[in-house]
Amino acid sequence: MNGFFQLLIAWGVLLVFVLMLYMIDKLNFVFSGFSQADLPETYTDGLFGELYGKPLWDAMSGLPIPGIDKKLVENLKPHYEPVLRQHIEQVFMEGYHHAREGTLGVPSNNRMIPTPRGALESWLPLHHLTSIYEAGSEFFTKPDADVMRIQQNLDQITSMLYARVGISLLDPYSRSLLIHPVGVVRPHADSLVPSPDSGVTPSVISTPAANTTVNPAVNPAPVAQPQVKPEANAEIKADASAPVSAPLSADPAATGYMGSMGASSPAESMKANETVAPNISESEEGVLLQPNLGNLNLETANTVKTPN
Repeated sequence: MNGFFQLLIAWGVLLVFVLMLYMIDKLNFVFSGFSQADLPETYTDGLFGELYGKPLWDAMSGLPIPGIDKKLVENLKPHYEPVLRQHIEQVFMEGYHHAREGTLGVPSNNRMIPTPRGALESWLPLHHLTSIYEAGSEFFTKPDADVMRIQQNLDQITSMLYARVGISLLDPYSRSLLIHPVGVVRPHADSLVPSPDSGVTPSVISTPAANTTVNPAVNPAPVAQPQVKPEANAEIKADASAPVSAPLSADPAATGYMGSMGASSPAESMKANETVAPNISESEEGVLLQPNLGNLNLETANTVKTPN
């Protein structure tokens, strides 16, 4: 009889112990539901099967993956291009918005990319992602003079990624990403001076000093020669022995230039502004106008008679 009671007590203790474990597990489940936030549902793109994350990038880059056929990888590359494009665009826009908010950081390798069949985890090398992230942040912070440098860096990095996976890049990313949203106010937006780290030396425009003298000898302006029209029935006499010299400008700078070409003294330069009257001889029928052209080495002009 004593053995029966001992066995009954042992079964009772074991049942209480199991019941306590069950109650503790239920309490933990209930409290964990209240303490943790609701996580969004994640879906897996069944087209890629076991390829996601870094194994997906390795397979697309040509590295052999155990249990994955190379022909299957080649067939999946056209479906992987939208995933790669969304990953690049998201990282670029993340750098742009972080620079706008002043919370720059380091992008993550992994990112969930939505697909028509659900979602797929994508992985890209960190050094490429960092360059794309910096291109997005510089597109917001740098002046417009650096857009060409940012465009070259972005197109070069994306071309390298596409070359790694063996996909042709038809349209450069700079055409679709280097566009500012409407209403965004950027610092140094209208500045035409490139940033110091761009490697471009700004051009310096020199202005002439106030006391700089422009030499007219480079392209001297033609000097207009005064003309004298003799009046009818008027007698104008001039010394035939007076030398005829070409008229010069009274400008000291111009005089110095012409003096170096043939003027012997300043007096001759002053006489150049005087008008030399032609020699006139009289005849019985009227006044004969005949200029003295001997010193100019020209032929003698015809005699013109004026009516009485």
